[in-house]
Amino acid sequence: MAYRYFSTVPLPSDETAYPVAVTLEGDEAHHLIHVMRVKEGEPLILFDGSGAEFDAEITQVRKKDLTAEIHARRVEDRESETKISLAVALPKGDRQRWLIEKLVELGAAEFIPLTAERSVAKAGDAAAQRMNRVVVEASKQCGRNTLLSLAEPVTTKMLFSPEFAAAPENAQTLKIIAHPNAPTLAELLARPENQGLKILAAIGPEGGFSDAEVAAALESGWEKVSLGKRILRTETAAIMICAVVTD
Repeated sequence: MAYRYFSTVPLPSDETAYPVAVTLEGDEAHHLIHVMRVKEGEPLILFDGSGAEFDAEITQVRKKDLTAEIHARRVEDRESETKISLAVALPKGDRQRWLIEKLVELGAAEFIPLTAERSVAKAGDAAAQRMNRVVVEASKQCGRNTLLSLAEPVTTKMLFSPEFAAAPENAQTLKIIAHPNAPTLAELLARPENQGLKILAAIGPEGGFSDAEVAAALESGWEKVSLGKRILRTETAAIMICAVVTD
């Protein structure tokens, strides 16, 4: 069985030039060399986030990097037909890792760290680095060739503003926010006017969105959606929405 690894450098797509040698460095090379202890001649599957996979063979192993020879390229589209972005107030600690891992596996297109009035965790550079590592590891495991996009953090003031709603890139987007006494997500998705739209879901922190935040969202065109009778944790709500949309 070939190992599957990520290349931080775009891989050659011109198949007429194959076989072509590439060098793997950094964390991926370290893991292959010092943990997996690969040898020359072993097969390798590489991906670079472009949507393609590359069949390669290890030709040289050094202390800090290795060389592989690419023999074939194929496009393997394992993405969901419905694109969903999730703006989520980050939970604490290991729950961040678990959240990102599961959203990658379920096929989410974009993750937006959200700062709300009652946020319990900050979306800084350290959190971004951790999440990037999780995206790569989860993509290796689940077979995705297109990486979950990690957007710059936003505030609820920005997200729920009329300017955000009016932006051209959000014109064909169904924007949803959890709220009691609302239609279910399945009901919203079944409406004819919502067919083929991108989905943007806002998930609040442990204490939920404030009344002012909810009011701002509804005033700028966000749709209320019910997630059931029980109160869900932040990460559970995000995963539930993603699973329904990408099913």
